[in-house]
Amino acid sequence: MKGILKNLHRYVVWALVSVVFWAWIFTRITDAPASRKVLLYADLPDLDRPALSAALEADMPDSIRFVEARAFMDEYFSSANVTKGDVYIVPEANAELYLPSFTPIDPASFPDLPRYESGGKIYGLCVYDEAAGIRIGARYLLYETGQRYYLFFNAASLHLGALNASEDDAAIRAANTFLTLP
Repeated sequence: MKGILKNLHRYVVWALVSVVFWAWIFTRITDAPASRKVLLYADLPDLDRPALSAALEADMPDSIRFVEARAFMDEYFSSANVTKGDVYIVPEANAELYLPSFTPIDPASFPDLPRYESGGKIYGLCVYDEAAGIRIGARYLLYETGQRYYLFFNAASLHLGALNASEDDAAIRAANTFLTLP
């Protein structure tokens, strides 16, 4: 018994190293490079990640391995990761904060919804406005009442099709699918 207690710190260190190693292995196996996944970030208290991801994967090209929905709080300790998303759902109150990362959109490519404009350009589409009766994706997202939420696109996304002159339009497809959700 004395020998176990004397070497307890070594056992704890090996256990921690083992957990970190296997977590890294698991992440490497289950994750995909940015070119093979679409990330949707929502600045919301909570969302139904599995159901929303499954709903958005319905119309993805073969080159996309999966769509991942995340809340901003998922990246609490690494806010730089939030900038790696493709599609964002952000409350109107925070939109100007993130606007430099967003790309202007062509409103003709999307349904007729209220738009977020800045500097004479259209950047986002309203997805939640309780007063106007707009509740897109409310089954999957926990919107805060009294707030207006908009859908935006990351200017650095690899999946914007005509918005950034690429052939991959997976983020646009994911957004169009999202705009049809109840």
